[in-house]
Amino acid sequence: MAPDTALPGDRPLGLDEAVRAGMEEVRYQNGLTLAFIRIGLRVLTLTIWLVAIWRTPTVELGSSWTAIAMNVAHLVVGGWVLVELRARRRVHVVLGVAAAVDVFVVAFAGFNLAPGDAASVAYLMAVMQLMLLFAALTLPRLQAALLGAAATAWQLALGLRVGLRADFLAASVLVAGAFAVAVTWAGTRMMELAARHALDTSTGELVRAHRNELARANLAIAAQRDQVLAAQAEAETLAKLVVHDLKNPLAALIQFLALALTRIEEAAARGLSGPELVEAKEDLQLATLEAQRLSEMVGDLLLISRLEAAALEPKRQPIPVLALLEQVAHGASLRAQDRAVTVQLSAEQDMVAALDLDMVRRLLENLLSNALRFVDRGGRVELCARLEGGALVLAVRNTGPTVPEEVRSHLFQKHAHGAERQFHNVGLGLYLCRLVAEAHGGSVALVDTPGWPVAFEARIPVAVSGRVRSARDPVA
Repeated sequence: MAPDTALPGDRPLGLDEAVRAGMEEVRYQNGLTLAFIRIGLRVLTLTIWLVAIWRTPTVELGSSWTAIAMNVAHLVVGGWVLVELRARRRVHVVLGVAAAVDVFVVAFAGFNLAPGDAASVAYLMAVMQLMLLFAALTLPRLQAALLGAAATAWQLALGLRVGLRADFLAASVLVAGAFAVAVTWAGTRMMELAARHALDTSTGELVRAHRNELARANLAIAAQRDQVLAAQAEAETLAKLVVHDLKNPLAALIQFLALALTRIEEAAARGLSGPELVEAKEDLQLATLEAQRLSEMVGDLLLISRLEAAALEPKRQPIPVLALLEQVAHGASLRAQDRAVTVQLSAEQDMVAALDLDMVRRLLENLLSNALRFVDRGGRVELCARLEGGALVLAVRNTGPTVPEEVRSHLFQKHAHGAERQFHNVGLGLYLCRLVAEAHGGSVALVDTPGWPVAFEARIPVAVSGRVRSARDPVA
């Protein structure tokens, strides 16, 4: 029986249902209160009758016992109504029966009056109006109006029975009818307003509670966001410092490795030889290669940091494209020879494009390094440059395993997980390629190319000079 709650913005139907539920609850609470009042009035009336009989033996016992019996019956009904309402059983039926019994008891008492007893008529009319007020506070408007009409008709019949004067009878019936209409409308309207007010109050409290809870949640989220941003900024700063500090020892390591190789070569030139010397030379060459790769990774991290912060603009200058491809291929020649991979070039001999040499070289080096990681031993890799739609297309293709479809959409993201990471060059290589291409106003993507299982293409809008003709030169 508790009223439903509705938030502002609900459809009118939901609001009407909530108001009706609220009115039902108000009627129930009124009926519960009136049940106690009804019992109290009947106990008081019975007490008065019994005292009157005891103090006035001359009272006619027949009519007295009839009145006492009616009061006892009404008291029993009142007790039943209270029990049923407290248990919330058949509330609508119980409230209707209670109101009908109230009116019937008063009406029955009226037909026991003697003719000419105007004082008793006035008293019963007042009691009847009190019963109508009870009904208006507990019944729907239609049922209360029907009881009001029945009470008005009863007053007319009672006035005729006791022989009231016509003018007094007309006035009493008119007043009774007006009171019935007024109390019915006012009672039901009051309950509707009370239900709406309770609904508005509870809704407002609910909205305020939700608003306060949302405000607290927003503050907590903002505080957590600030903490995360502060931690992220601190981590990025620390990473930049570490990466920057790694450059010097790496450069020194590369220099010492180069010096060791030089001394081994000088020793070989003086006639010193042996398998240990050859193995030492090969080990130093591999160590030098790995140190150079590590140095390139450090450089990639610094370049990514500057590109993400938009602190680096491409310094375009005319670059011979084929010479750039040859430089990149030569830098990977040792790794290609170690895996027996053939690296081919395809570009126009005299093609020149305005590019940032360092950035684009790192893009191609990362794509080529990524290809050499996954191409099968004895496979092929191709570096290609061509003009297409006003853009320079730099492609790196290889015969390695194809990239799964579920991985393709995440290849160029900064953070990769699971299967996606195995197609990244140390997790950041392809992301760096994307940043470099975007810094030049272009893009990079994995494309489908006939004859090549894997093909990456970077499109960079540039002014390109030179005729397009294919030249495929194996480098390794």
